[in-house]
Amino acid sequence: MPLVSMLKTANFKLLAVAGLTFAFAASGQTQTQNQTETKTYTKPIEGPTLATPLSKGTDGQPAPDVGAGSAYGAFQRGYYLTALQLALPRADAGDPAAQTLIAEIYWNGLGVARDRKKAVEWYRFAADAGNPQAQFFLGNLLLSGDEVEKDKAAGEELMKKAAKKGHARANFNLAQILTARRPTWAGFKRALPLYEKAAEAGIADAQYAMANIHAEAQGVPYNDDKIARKWLARSARNGLEAAQVELGVWMANGRGGPKDEDGAGRWFAQAAAKGNVLAQNRLARMNAFGIGKTADPITASAWHVLASRAGYSDPEMDRLFQSLSTIDKKRALEAADQLSQRIKTAKASIRTRG
Repeated sequence: MPLVSMLKTANFKLLAVAGLTFAFAASGQTQTQNQTETKTYTKPIEGPTLATPLSKGTDGQPAPDVGAGSAYGAFQRGYYLTALQLALPRADAGDPAAQTLIAEIYWNGLGVARDRKKAVEWYRFAADAGNPQAQFFLGNLLLSGDEVEKDKAAGEELMKKAAKKGHARANFNLAQILTARRPTWAGFKRALPLYEKAAEAGIADAQYAMANIHAEAQGVPYNDDKIARKWLARSARNGLEAAQVELGVWMANGRGGPKDEDGAGRWFAQAAAKGNVLAQNRLARMNAFGIGKTADPITASAWHVLASRAGYSDPEMDRLFQSLSTIDKKRALEAADQLSQRIKTAKASIRTRG
């Protein structure tokens, strides 16, 4: 069930993962079975539920502030010790940008031994001096209890300070906190301006939230599928898997705009290539029933095998696979193994670039 449908009930359960993840609806795997072999779905394909983490910045960490000048230039070129030496005098003189840069170096062990305790000290100096990046990062630590004693009140206060200074991810995190605390439409309405600021700044999770708000919001001045689809597209282009799958669903069903089965397949393929199980199942069904393409039972079965290995159940696709000849089953399994290897290679490449 899409998030927006769950939100209508105003019955929310909060999901916490690693101390940083919140969801506005009960989590659960969507397993829609479309009983048709025509090129038209008999009912709308359902998309994923939204389980959005508090943002931690690119690759989980905030980028250093450019205000550190030449020290940051050295940092960008990978000369971390030089960056540290250049930043230290400025940091000792009270420059919060330099203090944030030093904290980043020690936090990640860049050119020096990793020292999280020392990093936190520098983040505190920079946060006290008003640096929004440091306020955001330290706020996250206090909210999660990572490397520091958990203090939600202090963490939220730092998040508010960073948000007021225009920190996009802080705006998003604060919206998450407000909604988690008061999981009703009143709470959601209060968080709405923060989501909107973060979404306009390019935060993919916030753009996905805005899509859901525009789709079926109650008690707020929104309800427009066309605008919702545009927000979904922005979030999908920013790489959010949930948005890519949901946009594929909307395009396949012609919701919020023209029906586009080919486009839907491309979005499903992007998410599936990242290992998204729901997208893999949708690709299996599109190939099985010839939706937007010529029916291809072997490719359909290959995607189904991948989804099944990850625990996704689809009895109808099971029957299709079992109906294949022995040689075609073998081909499907070989294709599944090849797809699996491509996904692993792609993920390894992303980790390396990160």
